[in-house]
Amino acid sequence: MKKILFILALLVSTIGFAQESQTSKTIASTFQKHYNNGDVDGIYSMFNSDFKKVLTLEKTKAYFKDQLKMNALGKMKSIEYVDTVRSGNNYTMVFENGVYNAYFKAGTDNKLEFLEINSIN
Repeated sequence: MKKILFILALLVSTIGFAQESQTSKTIASTFQKHYNNGDVDGIYSMFNSDFKKVLTLEKTKAYFKDQLKMNALGKMKSIEYVDTVRSGNNYTMVFENGVYNAYFKAGTDNKLEFLEINSIN
C-alpha cells in the first residue's frame, strides 16, 4: 500500500511540474497573433539574438511562405499546450486547412531560442 501511495505521489508531482508557464502562454498567443496577421517580421522579433544568427529574417520569411505555406494553411484557429520536453513546450496548432505540431523553447530573456513546426500526417 505504501508503494502505491508513493508512486501516486510521484506521478502527481511530476505532472504538476509539466505545466505551461505564463511566459510560454504569452509566447504562444503572441506567435498566433503575428501568424494570423501575416506578420513574419513580428515572429522574427520574437527570436533571441543567437536564433536570429541561425535563422535570418530572409530565411524566416522563406520558411513561412515556401515551406510552411502560410497562405494555404489559412488562419490559426487554436494553439493548444500539449506537454513540456527538455525545457521547451509542445503545442498542437489547428489551422483552417491543417494541423501541425510546434515546439517552442524560450531562453532566459523570454525570447524564442528554438522553434520547430511539423505537420501531423
